[in-house]
Amino acid sequence: MEKHVRLEGHIPAERARQDPYVYLPFSVPPRTRRIDVAYEYVEPVTAPFGMGPGSTLDIGVFDSRGREFLDGTGFRGWSGAARSEFFLAPRESTPGYIRGPLFPGEWNIVLGVARAEPVGVRYVVDVRLDVAEDGEEVPDDLPVLAGGAVSTVVKPVGQADERGSDGRSGRWLKGDLHCHTVHSDGLNTVRELVDRAIELGLDFLAVTDHNTNTHHEDIEALSDRPIILIPGEEVTTYWGHANTWGLREWVEYRCADQGSMAAVQRFIAEKGGLFSINHPKCVGPPWLFTGWEGFQSMEVWQAMWRFYNWESLERWDNLLQRGERVVAVGGSDTHSVPPAKPRHPHGLAEPTTWVYADEASEAGVLAAIRAGRVFVTDSPERGSRLVLSADEDGGPPAADYGKMMGDEVSGGVVRFRVRVTGGFERRLWLIADGEPFDIIPIETDDATLDFSLDVSGRRYVRAELRGRRGRPERGEVVWAMTNPIWVAQG
Repeated sequence: MEKHVRLEGHIPAERARQDPYVYLPFSVPPRTRRIDVAYEYVEPVTAPFGMGPGSTLDIGVFDSRGREFLDGTGFRGWSGAARSEFFLAPRESTPGYIRGPLFPGEWNIVLGVARAEPVGVRYVVDVRLDVAEDGEEVPDDLPVLAGGAVSTVVKPVGQADERGSDGRSGRWLKGDLHCHTVHSDGLNTVRELVDRAIELGLDFLAVTDHNTNTHHEDIEALSDRPIILIPGEEVTTYWGHANTWGLREWVEYRCADQGSMAAVQRFIAEKGGLFSINHPKCVGPPWLFTGWEGFQSMEVWQAMWRFYNWESLERWDNLLQRGERVVAVGGSDTHSVPPAKPRHPHGLAEPTTWVYADEASEAGVLAAIRAGRVFVTDSPERGSRLVLSADEDGGPPAADYGKMMGDEVSGGVVRFRVRVTGGFERRLWLIADGEPFDIIPIETDDATLDFSLDVSGRRYVRAELRGRRGRPERGEVVWAMTNPIWVAQG
């Protein structure tokens, strides 16, 4: 037996500015076998990348267990504006939505007003419920997705490299920290994305679909592949986006002010995950929350360098100058790989994030990011690397350069070393406190440069590799960049 519920109304623009989320309750009777939802709204945006006139209305659903902020118990899925319809059933569901028991009681469609014309947004939502009659079969209930801890499984990836700080032996691992699949607005399955990452020689891949965790199940099913797979979520709010990594549960996205975002930050920290501001630039979408403090990292490089990444770099450098020890990472924000058609000018692992990890595992990758042992390059090719290290023992012959990016040195004269691979006909920029103090032309593909610097009164030292690309008249782009070596304060 089918039951049909129509939910329609109008959201005034002023109402959306005060609170962009609208809840539409509907009743799910016992013995419901399937829920189908379809919706439409007046004058949707049709221009590419959400540009131009019109409105954008997102959609998701919470079941009868509740929709309280930060409580993910009742969360059953989100597709934003990527789909006009979805379904849920005990044993299957639309990607982005959680299969499992269709608990009887009051459910809620959630509409999110991403954009609204001055006249507001008029919508129609049709909910169809397949309810078993007496004597008809009802599928056995299956559990919904459960949470879990960060994986510590070590994979045979990466290569042992030179010593890190404190004489530890580690390895460089390279990967991509930001990509999307059919579980949100991407065009590929998780398997297709993972296969492409392996083809590119990546050691790790974080899948970060928007405001959902249903892709985590696919990641778990691929755990035997020769790559470290990191479950993530892009917490997609209407004031900015952020990635979280390492949690195996849904993370709240309904943040409408600084207080609610701070609550999500605390939630992620208490669970042991990592949280990173995404693409804080004019085409990001930008980060509009008033607070920047408390985030462990920032996506300073997203897609090709000329995609306004200089804005993100400037914001990050400003934070460093204020003493905020925020770790810079890169992420491609890929939405499609072959065989899917190109959707955005973003290629997987463009850029590539390199981490110096004590072990080749998810835990090792996330620990390296926390420690700031990270540099970012334009692609995963082994010919492009940039490593900054330091020695406080007075230089040769005792120099061991045991300090590396993310570590701290004392004041006074410190000897530094920069190892550059793939730098031929490019320029090495040496930067302290946001200002270049030397710019050195690189004449060979592989180069090691040593220099001494009095770091007294400074906060940090970092390096960039810059050079021309494509149209030379447009100037230089960044080919690689390191995180800072910090200077102890006081």
